[in-house]
Order: sequence, then C-alpha cells, then structure tokens
Amino acid sequence: MKIDFSDAAAVAPWQIVNDGVMGGLSQGTRYHEDDFMVFRGTINTNGGGFSSLRRRMQPGDLNGANGMAMRVRSDGRGYTLTFRTSERWRGRAVSYQADIPATMPGEWSEVFLSFTDMRTSIFGRTVRAAPFDPSDVREMGVILADGVDGDFRLDLANLACRGASPQPV
Repeated sequence: MKIDFSDAAAVAPWQIVNDGVMGGLSQGTRYHEDDFMVFRGTINTNGGGFSSLRRRMQPGDLNGANGMAMRVRSDGRGYTLTFRTSERWRGRAVSYQADIPATMPGEWSEVFLSFTDMRTSIFGRTVRAAPFDPSDVREMGVILADGVDGDFRLDLANLACRGASPQPV
C-alpha cells in the first residue's frame, strides 16, 4: 500500500475527529496544498486536548508489512501514527500506536515506524491486547495529543508500507 498526496484525490478519504466528541474545544482540518496533505489546527487542553486525522482501511491492505515509511514536514510537536483492527477490550476498539519520530521543524524528513513497537490503548490509557496484526487493519490515522495548547501543522507527502528495515519513501 502506498498513498501519494501529490494527487488531491488522495486527501478525500481522510476525516478529522477532534476532542469535541467528548466536549473538548480543539479544532483540526485537512486539505491538499501543492503536492502534499496538510493536517493543521489548534489544540485546547480544556476539556479534551486532541485532534486526529483518520482513514478507513480494508483488512488485507497492510498484508506482509512490518512498518510504515512516511515523508513528513512537522512543526516539532509529538504526533502519533495510529491503527485500529478488529481487536476489542471491554467492547471498545483498541488503538495501536507508534510515535512519529521527532524531525527538524519545517524540514521534510523520511521516517520509518516499525510495527513491532506498537503500543495499545483506549482513550489514551494503556490496555492489554493481542499483538498488532497488520493484515487486520480497519483504520489508520495520525493524532496530536501532546498536552500542549496552541496551533499545530503536519504536512504529509506520502505513506507506504515497508518491510522490516527502513527504505526511502
């Protein structure tokens, strides 16, 4: 699987979910600019404190993948890559997460996230769950929930499944 945001149509399947679903005041949006997707907004930690970008996936889209390569330009904040599978804990969907490595603010960087390093959580709290199974992914996303009020912006040029070792995007 590879998603190239140089095509504006690649942005359409991505949806924003902000903390307003739980009474928060954060705002986020996504749009196409030049040859990439922009995820930007404002985090407000009064009553919530997150903004996320999500895309539905079909089981099997990530078959055989051991990680995700991404070309990103960040503002230096702590973004996280998230996945949801059919795994449940007490009836709720488990979120599998990996921190997107810190990059130099404002500069394009290639990063690699190994699927062996995934954490499990529900509403930000760690839960015990089955190991991450890339073949069962139902949703992929990026979330900002770093506990810091203020504006944010993350640019994404592309995302691609990779094998066990980093490869250029």
